[in-house]
Amino acid sequence: GKIPPESTLIFNVDLLEIRNGPRSHESFQEMDLNDDWKLSKQEVKIYLKKEFERHGAVVNDTQHDALVEDIFDKEDEDSDGFISAREFTYKHDEL
Repeated sequence: GKIPPESTLIFNVDLLEIRNGPRSHESFQEMDLNDDWKLSKQEVKIYLKKEFERHGAVVNDTQHDALVEDIFDKEDEDSDGFISAREFTYKHDEL
């Protein structure tokens, strides 16, 4: 039926699965567009856009820029502006 204005809605969400994302040599190579064994912010952004489009999600440049910055804050351990193959494939505790 109709939900009256000012109503409080409560949603119950069931978590069905938790999986690690792909962190393999193959996925690194797919992202490394110029084969220099390091990922630039531009390469990561291009990859993320393709993944979002592949899954039918809306691509928002502002959100993608923030997502790339967050990825580099966490993954670029030596702060050189690139994610090396070692930094990418190393299994982190939070994963």
